This record gives sequence, structure tokens and C-alpha cells, in this order.
Amino acid sequence: MKAYLKDDGLLLEEPLPPVESDGHRLFLNFGCVNVTVSTGGAGSAVSESPVIKFKDILWAQPCKTGIHNELEISYVRKLGDRLVACTSVLTVYSLDSEPQKREGTEDTLCNNNSATKVSDESTIFLSEKVLERSYPESEPGRSIMVIINPHSGQGKANKIYETKVEPILKAAQCKITVARTAYSGNASDIAENMNIDKYDMILCASGDGIPHEVINGIYRREDRARAFDKLIITQTPSGSGNAMSLSCLGTLEPSHATLELLKAATVRNDLMAVCTQDADVKLSFLSQTYGLIAQADIGTEFMRWVGQERFLLGVCYQVLSKSKYPCRIAVKYIARTKTELSQYYKKHLNDLSDFSPLSEEDFKLKYADKFIGLEDAADLSLLPDWEPLDEGVCSNMGIFYSGKMPYISKDSNFFPAALPNDGSIDVVVTDVRSGISKTVDGLLSLDKGLHVWKDDVAHIKVEAFRVIPLPGPNDRNFISVDGENFKLRPFQVEILKGIMKTVMSGGCYTETGFLEQTKD
Repeated sequence: MKAYLKDDGLLLEEPLPPVESDGHRLFLNFGCVNVTVSTGGAGSAVSESPVIKFKDILWAQPCKTGIHNELEISYVRKLGDRLVACTSVLTVYSLDSEPQKREGTEDTLCNNNSATKVSDESTIFLSEKVLERSYPESEPGRSIMVIINPHSGQGKANKIYETKVEPILKAAQCKITVARTAYSGNASDIAENMNIDKYDMILCASGDGIPHEVINGIYRREDRARAFDKLIITQTPSGSGNAMSLSCLGTLEPSHATLELLKAATVRNDLMAVCTQDADVKLSFLSQTYGLIAQADIGTEFMRWVGQERFLLGVCYQVLSKSKYPCRIAVKYIARTKTELSQYYKKHLNDLSDFSPLSEEDFKLKYADKFIGLEDAADLSLLPDWEPLDEGVCSNMGIFYSGKMPYISKDSNFFPAALPNDGSIDVVVTDVRSGISKTVDGLLSLDKGLHVWKDDVAHIKVEAFRVIPLPGPNDRNFISVDGENFKLRPFQVEILKGIMKTVMSGGCYTETGFLEQTKD
């Protein structure tokens, strides 16, 4: 089949055959859009031909036939709500040398007499040209360590990877190594001991627990600076929580996420260091929470078989029971009012990633030595520029939620002002004294991120904070870090700027709508 190089893709002379799967037939409606062209003379009939977008091309290589300009093109097409990998053999022509248009006629695109083969270019060079246009922000054919948690997604992670992710990676000629976790913490061990020189990327085919383990495994390495410099960490959604994929790739569909992670721009993302008084330090990429959200998440672990609905059920129970979670909190403010936060957001919205090589100095914690080994966790004498949160609010704490990525789940745009590498942690706080109706109103606004504008919701940006849980009416309270259970004890969190490399569609977080709501 003939195809013509266009600015946005390959213009095909004929429609592609339909995709067939499980009795469903799909005609061209993804990656191939209808383009009107003319066959030449004035008043001639108009035909329609599809375009394979460069965004959807996974690989291009010369055919084994050796025919000049004949390429084997792998690309994605849509089948239902997912993408499937397809391959076509195309003889590719260029429009660069089209003859001058005749007066009163349209450009002739599909007439072999007027479109010429790429002059004096080898077929290999032509395939490289197609790949270059197909990967403008990334590199084709990456070497990927895939880590699968077979128990993620109600035990469906293996099937999801094998049917929706792996075929696209293989069609993109990625060099793949697959490891399946056998125990809790296995992904950390893999990341800590792997030969980083063999890989460009770690792909977590899981929920958010495996990225958390991977990041901490790399953190334990003696060469952690070089490892974080070398490896991109990303996710295809396969668990009950898939915040990394949603926040960075804009999708919860595994095949769409696979295409995005292949094509998306590399970005430096801040991480957070979570410290305890006994010198235990863990890294967090997503969030930390105490109060209602932690109870709804960790407190419903026994209901994982329900899927994501378990979290909603947990929230409803906590709200209706008017539960409160007393604590003491101190913070190092960056923005304390919503006006200040809006201004900070606008200032840093377009910050570019700094890809200077990391050093051990970048992992040095600024405030940990003021907390580790401290007899009284409430002692702020060594932190004169920190401020305690209002005691009344802390005694009646409903939600304390801090995070670095905007989307926690499909309908939870919890941190709409989060930015990848602005050096801040977003914090959201609610007080149970505001009442059930206002709490419910705020929770119902989570999908659009409008909850942070409610008068009874505190929304701040901080450089660091400390939380001291206090005894309360609940028999058992929880702390959650990246959705994982964390021992109930005082903890302190501070930002580690630009440590993790990941990929993001468009080079930024998924749109949250926060800019339209900002206050001057």
C-alpha cells in the first residue's frame, strides 16, 4: 500500500482493513482520521483517505523484501475502549518534490505521477525519519524492566499486562525484562539490586504500591544518585490505586497508558522524605494522610476484593460517624492563604525540569536532624521558622492529607495545585466541626478539584511538616503513605526537589482546572 509523508503522519492511499477481535469489527476511527484530497482535475470527485498519526506509530523499519522505500510500520488502532498494536507494509513517498499546482486545481496527493519517492534517500534513512517524527519528546526502543504485582487489580495484573501492555511494548521494539513480585517488599529488593546500566525505565504494572517500593529500593542503593539519574519510573494501571498513571499519563486504561509512556516527555518530579524519631526514612511519591482518608483507605484493606468502591464505603462510614482524629501539627509554610497559593502556582506553573546530574548532596535532609532522636516530638525550639497549626482544628481533625501528585483516583482531584518540581508539598485540612453537610459538599467537589476553594477547607503549600497523632475516641487510627499502612507514630515530611525521573503527557501533570479558579 502507498503512503505519503505529511506533517502529522502518513497519508494512506487506501483505507486500512478493519480490526477484528471477539466478533467485533472496528473501522478506522483512531490514529487514522479522514482527510479530503483531490484526484487532480478541476471539478474532480473527492475521495477520503486515512492518516496514521505519528503519535500512534510505534516502530518503522525497512522491509525484508529490500524494495526501495518499503517500510514495515507498527502502530496502534482503537478497539473498543483500548488500543491494539497493528502492522502494515507501506511504500512511503514524499510530497517535498510535488510539481507546481495548476491554476484552478487542488494539490494532487494520491496520484503517483505527481508524488515522487524520496529522492536519493536510503530506505533506512527514511525509516529513521519516520521514527524521529514519531518520538519527538522521547526515545524509541527503550530497555524496560517491567515489575508486575500478580495480586494487584483483584489478581488481574498479569492478564492486564499480557493482553494490553506487552503487545504494544513489543510492537515498539522495546527490550523487555519481566519480574513478578513474590512477597511484600520484593519490588524494593529488585530495584535495589538490579543492574541499572541495562535499563532505561522501570515500568510498574501494578497499583501505586509497586512504584513506592521501587523508589525506596533505589533510595537504599549506594549509587542512588546515579540510579535516579539513569532510570525513568512509570506505571501502567493494574491496581486499586493508580494515581501515578492518572496524574502523569492522564488515563486509567492500560493500553492508552502504554502508548503515553512511550511517547511522553521525561520530567523531574519532587519526592518527599518521611522521617520518624528512630531514624527510619522512607521516600513517598504520592501522599501521606492521617484521619478520615487514612481510615477509609487502610481501614478497609479487608475489603480489597470489592475494588475501588471499598474506599467510597469507608469514607461514607467515617463521615456519618462524625469521627475526629486529634493530633498536633507544625509546618514550614510556603503559601498559607489561598491567594498566596494561587500566586505561587502561577509563578511556578511553567517551571522546567533541571536535568543536572544528581549528587549525594541532593538527598541531604534539611530538617531530619531536628526530629530524629528528639525526646519530645512537639518540641519546635530547633525550628524557629516553623509554625503550629491551630490547636482547635488539630483537636477536631477530620482530614489531614498531604501530597505531590494531583489525582489520587479517578474521581479524586485532591491536590489540583500540585506541580511536578516546584519544591512544595500540598496540604489539605478539614475540621469535623464544620458538620456533615459541608464535609459531604467538599467530598462531592473532589472530581473537579473545587473542594480546596471551600471556606471550611484549609489548602496550603509547605516545604515540610510534622504530625503527632494523639489518643482519641477511635479504637484504632491509621497513617497512610502512598496508600500503604505506616506505623502510627509521630512523623515528619520534607521535600526532596527533582529527584525522580518520570514521564508525563505534554511534560506536565494531567489538567486539574486549578488555573481557572486561581485568585489574584
